[in-house]
Amino acid sequence: MEKPLENDSLSEDKYFDMIGKMALLFHKVIPIENTVIVTDTKKFRHYFMGSEAVVKESDLIGSPIPAKGHIPIALKTGANKTGIIPKEQYGVAFKSSTVPIRDSSEGIIGTLTLALSLKGQTALQEITENITSSAEQLSATTEDLASSAVLLSNNVSEVLNETHDILSLIEKTNDILDFVNNVATNSRLLGLNAAIEAARAGEFGRGFAVVADEIRKMAENSANSVNDTKKLISSINYKINHLMEKTKELNDVAATQAAANQEMTAAIQSFSANTQTIQKVAEII
Repeated sequence: MEKPLENDSLSEDKYFDMIGKMALLFHKVIPIENTVIVTDTKKFRHYFMGSEAVVKESDLIGSPIPAKGHIPIALKTGANKTGIIPKEQYGVAFKSSTVPIRDSSEGIIGTLTLALSLKGQTALQEITENITSSAEQLSATTEDLASSAVLLSNNVSEVLNETHDILSLIEKTNDILDFVNNVATNSRLLGLNAAIEAARAGEFGRGFAVVADEIRKMAENSANSVNDTKKLISSINYKINHLMEKTKELNDVAATQAAANQEMTAAIQSFSANTQTIQKVAEII
């Protein structure tokens, strides 16, 4: 004869049959690999195993509940018990939650256990750990690139300043050459005037005429040297202006690179924060 529950119209067997049917529905509807166990105070009543479990249902139904584990603790204390079921117990590791089953008088008559497979969690944790490690390495590399970009930008700015200084010096050199050219022109005129005066002096001005001729030649050579130097400086000036344009372009590229690296660093930091969130989710499921 079935044992009736205290202050309840249902017998104990029918009560556990009803709980077993509900447990089966939960087992099927939960998308994660899971096992659902129903016990009374002494033995296994229902056992809906996941595909990863190695034990058979027939091995547990009607068999005594283990002396250790969450089930006896929930029966003894009446408190919910959550924790990890080791792989050795049922063939696969589970994260389980066991709650006591009570009758209408709040008496404990059994337990209901939901065990979720840790296989997916372990795989997810490994993936997030790999992603986190890669993100950290990428973040370190990006920080190095950012530092290099800043250093490059600073060096390019320094080169630009030095180039401006060189152009200023070239301008001053042109002023000096203009002065030398004026001196040469005046010297040539003086030599010409001296030659005229020497010719007027006749025999007495012959020696002075030689000096005047040398002064005129020296003035012409100086003027020619000034023109050659100006051409050389003009060529240098063109090259430096071209270099300055390229340096400005490089400076713009360095600034853009530095800004892009900062954005990349921020994105990686956000990505790393997201992986930590995934890690926390993996610990829950």
